[in-house]
Amino acid sequence: MASNNGIGSQKEARRERVRKEIFSFVSQQPGCSAQAIVSHLTNDRGMRNHGLTPRKVGFFIPRYCTGITWFQDHAAGRRVYTPIGSPLAKRQEEKIHKYAKTRTGTHTPKPMTGLTGLASRACVARKEMEKLASTTNRAASMAKNSSRASAMAGSKN
Repeated sequence: MASNNGIGSQKEARRERVRKEIFSFVSQQPGCSAQAIVSHLTNDRGMRNHGLTPRKVGFFIPRYCTGITWFQDHAAGRRVYTPIGSPLAKRQEEKIHKYAKTRTGTHTPKPMTGLTGLASRACVARKEMEKLASTTNRAASMAKNSSRASAMAGSKN
């Protein structure tokens, strides 16, 4: 037997095994999600008694797997994991830098339109609001007239 006698040695051994397995899987399958990692570990590698879930893996990777990076897949709405220095990670880093250079506003990636563009949008918005207000005023006056007519009819009877 190995001399793993100590406090927390089984916990450390499990953590180390999970770390190695995750790193080897992500190295073989760059661009995988936490669900794919959990599926591989529990079904293919037989690590069922580790209690792995995608959420636990998502917290585990940034804390213990320093050789793995992630980026947000906005189309699917999840994190995608890849080894640091892989071609996928380099492409994503270039995309992020390119996006950061073209971004001019505080909350929008689109360039600012200028005062004339903003003024024309404000005029269109004002016209739409006036049209909406006139239709709601007309509907309110029609409802008021119908309630008066029904009240008059009720008082005659």
